[in-house]
Amino acid sequence: MILEYSIILTFASSLFIYYSACYGDTCQINGLEPEVLKRLSYNPPGKELLFNEQNQKAWQTFVETYETPVGKVQNWYNSIVDKNSADAAAKSFSTEVSPILKKLTGPTSDMKKQVLSIPASPEMQKFILLRILQLQSRLLVIFLPMQNERKMDGHTCYRGSNLLFDTILEPTAQSAQDVAKFIDSRYESQEHIEASFKEPWSAPAE
Repeated sequence: MILEYSIILTFASSLFIYYSACYGDTCQINGLEPEVLKRLSYNPPGKELLFNEQNQKAWQTFVETYETPVGKVQNWYNSIVDKNSADAAAKSFSTEVSPILKKLTGPTSDMKKQVLSIPASPEMQKFILLRILQLQSRLLVIFLPMQNERKMDGHTCYRGSNLLFDTILEPTAQSAQDVAKFIDSRYESQEHIEASFKEPWSAPAE
């Protein structure tokens, strides 16, 4: 599974590099190596994409709907430093994290459907879809290691909190099912990802 995850992250990053070679937004997820953080970070779109008001509004919609919520999940994860904070994170998972996971659960084709509902030029829509793939990767590098740790040791805990692991990984828990569905939705072939970037896209704004 680690190999499959690596392939997903690598391909998402390669798509990103193909369309835009700039990085820069600050991505902070505790425990990640600098090179991994770099692959998960980016700059806003350039002036060539923000050429009209519609594209500017589309980018703002992306920030409010996807980027800012994922940032809140990163802060939620980074707050887990001891048993008390881990217990608190478990209790807030259903309200602070689960809704965001559900929003971003699905293959690239499903994410494309969401993007197509945002009025913008096809170039901006493709740019936003690439960003969403990266945001999914950010969530993946948070939750996949937790899931793998439970598979290696069914009695493990996190920062001394059995509650957090039971919340996220106990098979019967709804929150654990949300995590599992999100992770499973990211296992798609390169062909499927590439196909989602092909036509049709919406007509350019006039």
